[in-house]
Amino acid sequence: MKLAITYELIFDHFARKTSPLQRNLIEEWLKDEANEELYYQWLEEWEKKHPQYLAESQEALDNFNAFIKGNPHDELPEEEVIEPLSENNNRRRMNWLIAASIVLLIGLTTFIFQDKIIYQNYQTTFGETQSLVLPDGSKVTLNSNSSLRLLRWGFGQTNREVFLSGEANFSVKHTVDNQKFIVKSANNFEVVVLGTEFTVYARKRGSKVILNKGKVQLRYQEGKQSKNVMMKPGELLTLDRHNHVQIKETAEPQAYSAWEDQRFVFEETTLEEVAYLLEENYGLQVEIKGSELSKRVLMGSFRAENVDELLKSISELLNINVVRQGTHVQLSEY
Repeated sequence: MKLAITYELIFDHFARKTSPLQRNLIEEWLKDEANEELYYQWLEEWEKKHPQYLAESQEALDNFNAFIKGNPHDELPEEEVIEPLSENNNRRRMNWLIAASIVLLIGLTTFIFQDKIIYQNYQTTFGETQSLVLPDGSKVTLNSNSSLRLLRWGFGQTNREVFLSGEANFSVKHTVDNQKFIVKSANNFEVVVLGTEFTVYARKRGSKVILNKGKVQLRYQEGKQSKNVMMKPGELLTLDRHNHVQIKETAEPQAYSAWEDQRFVFEETTLEEVAYLLEENYGLQVEIKGSELSKRVLMGSFRAENVDELLKSISELLNINVVRQGTHVQLSEY
């Protein structure tokens, strides 16, 4: 009979009272995201009821100062005979070392797991998209090879800040108190909104924001100077690696989030840009034979449920040869 995972069993696990078999069952149980959420809630409750050992640092400092005052050493003699430590002194020193090691270990463990306990992290792999509903009711769709981080508890109450790496489409829910929704990414780049629909692209090559509806404020750092700009619906804003901004209007802002429906829209997109897309979204290494071929542009809109269908469509639209071997893709003229 399979053992049920209960509140009491998990608390015994936190207290290190579970058997190897029980620990294996808990590991299997934690593979379900819903169970993982419950696990961290119970962990927070257990930690509040069982506070970790805290070193009496002030008492130790007072004892050390008292020892120094009682044993002054203005100067050391030129030749000093060092007596071996007594057994009691050795034991006392060993106890101090053990206590210090325990405090250091607790501190390191807390530091390592702090991020996972405080924040909820969502991650997609190459070729995968994921739709999320955040605690405040806002909707997010993560594109391939992307991640989103937000507070595990208190999101929508204390703040509505998320950190994005990659690409995502947002539909932000308006709150009664007009609480701001902030998307943060690398290079001091932030998108601040009140209630709108937009797409954010934040990868190594640069960043983009495409506004479908509503109004957003973009905050960024250019050199040592902090700047901000307001965007209107239908605008596409791009930032290069040095955070230089360009804004232009686009007739179809929805085309930039077409990947949600496994649809690809290319408007005079060079094959070099397509190669970057294949690398970022599918983890492929693309080799283009010839500089002239890399400058050829792709036009059109089509669906592709996987990367092989996408490669086939590219081959047919440009009438080129596409050869794939594992993660390596070669593009060449016939």
